[in-house]
Amino acid sequence: MTPGAWVVTAPAVTVVPAGPVDLRLAAPASKSVTNRALIIAALAAGTSRLRRPASSEDARAMRGAVVALGAQVDDDGQDWVVAGTDGRPRAPRTPIDAALSGTTLRFATAVAALAPSPVTITGSPGLLRRPIGPLSNALRGLGAQVADSDGFPPVTVGGGLRGGAVTVDVSSSSQYASALLLAAACATSDVELGVVGSTAQGYIDLTAELMRRWGADVRRLADGRFRVRAGGYTARDEVIEHDASAAAHLFGLAAATGGKVTVTNAGAVRQPDAAVPELLATMGAMVTRDGDAITVEGRAQLSPVDVDLGSMPDQVTTIAALAALAPGTSRLTGVAVVRGHESDRLAALATELAKLGVEVEEQADGLRIHGGRARGPARLATYDDHRLAMAFTAIAARLPGITVENPGCVTKTYPDFWTDLAAGGVCLARP
Repeated sequence: MTPGAWVVTAPAVTVVPAGPVDLRLAAPASKSVTNRALIIAALAAGTSRLRRPASSEDARAMRGAVVALGAQVDDDGQDWVVAGTDGRPRAPRTPIDAALSGTTLRFATAVAALAPSPVTITGSPGLLRRPIGPLSNALRGLGAQVADSDGFPPVTVGGGLRGGAVTVDVSSSSQYASALLLAAACATSDVELGVVGSTAQGYIDLTAELMRRWGADVRRLADGRFRVRAGGYTARDEVIEHDASAAAHLFGLAAATGGKVTVTNAGAVRQPDAAVPELLATMGAMVTRDGDAITVEGRAQLSPVDVDLGSMPDQVTTIAALAALAPGTSRLTGVAVVRGHESDRLAALATELAKLGVEVEEQADGLRIHGGRARGPARLATYDDHRLAMAFTAIAARLPGITVENPGCVTKTYPDFWTDLAAGGVCLARP
């Protein structure tokens, strides 16, 4: 068995601190880009090739969804070859299972609106707690027939998109806007999309950029609205870039332990979480770049931080874990949206960091963390949330006696997380 592979089936894992980590590795392929590319390729005219896509559970859920909607996806070595539907998805006989993937739920719902007859999208219990109401309302405004469960999945949708002007509130997820943009290129007529509410705008911009690569005409107007011309997509060959969110968790290990982590494939990307190394530099880490490689070197002591994480809310987990180790008070704001992610991440962080003796003030849109006194032993729950598990690993690599529960949840986005750590010399033990 590959070193560390056993962890994904274990009920818990203890990371045995052994001083500063020293890792050099490639980050996995981007889940965010893979899932967007899968949707676009599935709607395109012709056959696309996705080179080295993500192999995570979220990506597999999206692959299953686009196949159910009529695309054909074949394996060719490490690549996926996608025969598109030319903007005409079909309605499967059975509901689409999005598992725990929020992007699959939202994106597949918008694409299913293009189908001539109703399509039902559902998922695992955790996913059914994630809202979809704003997307449902916007799709109705574009002519689709939509029935959800009081603003939550399961959702049934179909009947086509006629186009027109609509506004969506993205306060609870930027994925609503991305979903609408992705489907809009295949509407009967042009779509003008207004976006209101605070959100991670970078993910919407990432969606628009990928759409343009496949030939869609999507423009941002002077008033902030998006205009998408009807016309669909043309197949292409796309290399999937590295996952900046996964890389951020690796860099967090360096910052936490005073060690050194080099991610060899971290070229320039639009993913918002690519800004994490610069943020770690404000906490005392040293960041260097050499071509596509980024190296983060931690210091013996971290500095507290006062930061609005609204542009990269997923990384509140990483920064909160590091703030627990940094002497002084850190203030993390702009992340109310994470209360509706895989877990209520703010409540979970406050609860679990308190087990380490860290005083955490939970606020409506963030956390105030009084760090520097974190101590083990402790057993940290992960709430079946991959980002909590990876963030808590950084703490466990620094403090003795820390056990991380349900480590297998990382397979949602980073299946080889534990294998990569073990191969790099991080000591993993059964508690």
